[in-house]
Amino acid sequence: METTEIPGLVKITNFNQFDSRGLFVKSLNSQNLKELDFNLQESFFSVSRKDVLRGMHFQLPPFDQNKIIFVSSGKILDVILDLRLDSPTYGHHEVFEISKETNYSLYIPLGLAHGFYSLEDNSIVNYLVSSPYSPDHDKGILYNSFGFNWNYVNPIISKRDLSFPSFNEFKSVF
Repeated sequence: METTEIPGLVKITNFNQFDSRGLFVKSLNSQNLKELDFNLQESFFSVSRKDVLRGMHFQLPPFDQNKIIFVSSGKILDVILDLRLDSPTYGHHEVFEISKETNYSLYIPLGLAHGFYSLEDNSIVNYLVSSPYSPDHDKGILYNSFGFNWNYVNPIISKRDLSFPSFNEFKSVF
């Protein structure tokens, strides 16, 4: 496991083996879950076309979530935004390019917003989360409102994600 610029955000190197048959990846390790004090409650995945932008998502307390994400197919530009008022990196973001070839997962702690841009068709992003999905607590920050230049002209983005408040309008509870 490797620390990042944002406190608590951790890059986890996954075991993999490549041979003439293909690739074998261990995407979940119980020892990592213990070290991160991560209590797995749900698992899901998204499949995105090239140029899809999803985010910036999080859940409010008491259903806020620690997440572990990894990519099993395709490639994404993953963006994490710190929403924790007492954090030295409040309002800062960190960016990662993740694919099955980069061979790592991200542990995203409570109080961070997550989003990504799909760089390839059929990009599969897997999520392990520490609390159940709650529609009433599912929120977001407008993707282009916190100083990150996504550098893409016409992203495919949902109406819901476009309706999120800007970073400056959001009153953090974290």
